[in-house]
Amino acid sequence: MRRTFYGWATPNSNRVTVMLEECGLAYEVRGVNIRRREQFAPEILALNPYGKVPILVEDAGDGSPPLVLFESGAILLHLAETTGALLPRETRARAEVMAWLMVALTSLGPYTGQAHHWTDLAPEKPEAARAYSLGLVDRVYRLLDDRLASVPYLGGTAYSVADVAAYPWVARHAWADRDLGATPNLAAWAARVGQRPAVMRGMAQPEGAVLA
Repeated sequence: MRRTFYGWATPNSNRVTVMLEECGLAYEVRGVNIRRREQFAPEILALNPYGKVPILVEDAGDGSPPLVLFESGAILLHLAETTGALLPRETRARAEVMAWLMVALTSLGPYTGQAHHWTDLAPEKPEAARAYSLGLVDRVYRLLDDRLASVPYLGGTAYSVADVAAYPWVARHAWADRDLGATPNLAAWAARVGQRPAVMRGMAQPEGAVLA
């Protein structure tokens, strides 16, 4: 199986590279500099008509068409299900992991990205928009902190795909003017997850890429 990852130094891209590393899978890296709008190049749009990264292409090498995957959550679930890694099979445990995975996919990531727009990227920064976006981030951070007061990982007792989905966004907490000291359980979790060798390798991909 030949796997090719297309992405840049973004939290959603790093979700995929961390998962690939955690699963012990070999992959090639193709950098797509989103600040240069390379995600709208014809060869990228041919893979993802939405013009977004990450993208993962799996080529079985048997003459069948390659499998093209996009959207970070879909890629994470595909890798978890096809490798049997980081997603429990038991019904209750799986449901719990899936619920917290959805929090990371539908709240943590979008809210932090929105906050980053109003705190840094927008040419004009109306205070109402900034305050609203930061309030959404605060709500999800408090939720995660409360969860991690009783369990070591978001899915429960074991590290899972939910942690993989959440970590790259928490690692960019400065985008939302956050200080992790205000959420000590989340801070301890971030330190613990960030020390995993696979996480460190995945977060460093693509090599040399910066989101400037």
